[in-house]
Amino acid sequence: MKNIVITFTLLALSFGSACAQNLSAADQKAIDETLALGQSAFQKMDVSILAPLLNENVEQIIPNGTIVRGKANVISGMSAYMGYLQSQPKPDRVESKKTSQQYRYLMPDMVLVTSSEENTSFFGDKSTVEKLTTAMVFHKVNGKWLTELIALTPVTR
Repeated sequence: MKNIVITFTLLALSFGSACAQNLSAADQKAIDETLALGQSAFQKMDVSILAPLLNENVEQIIPNGTIVRGKANVISGMSAYMGYLQSQPKPDRVESKKTSQQYRYLMPDMVLVTSSEENTSFFGDKSTVEKLTTAMVFHKVNGKWLTELIALTPVTR
C-alpha cells in the first residue's frame, strides 16, 4: 500500500509540474499560427478557413451564455455571425490593442489561452470601444493544435 501511495504522489507531482511549465516556443508558435488563421477568417469573412482549426467535439460559449456543441454547429453559428457582421455599417477605421495574453498547459497536449483586447471603431467623428476577453482551449491532435473550446465575453461602451 505504501508503494502505491508513493507512486501516486510522484505521478501527481510530475503531472502538476508539467502543467505549470511555460509553453514551449514551438507550441506557442503553432498555437499563434492557429489564432492568426482564425483572425484571418474573420477579416475575410470566410468560415471555410475556420473548419480545419476546430476539433470535431469543439464547444463554444457565445456571449448570451448558450453553449454550442460540435464542429458543424459551431461552423453554422459562426457563418451566421459573419453574415450579421457583413450587414453592419463598416467603420472608417479600427484601432486594435491587445491588452493581455497568457498561455498555460492544462496537460502536455492541452493549452489554455486567455486574452483581452480593446478595439476602437471610428465612424466619422463618433467612435465605439469594444473590449473582448477570450478563453480558448487547444488540444494537440496528430501533431496539430485544434480548438477544443471557445468562450467570448465582449463589452461595448
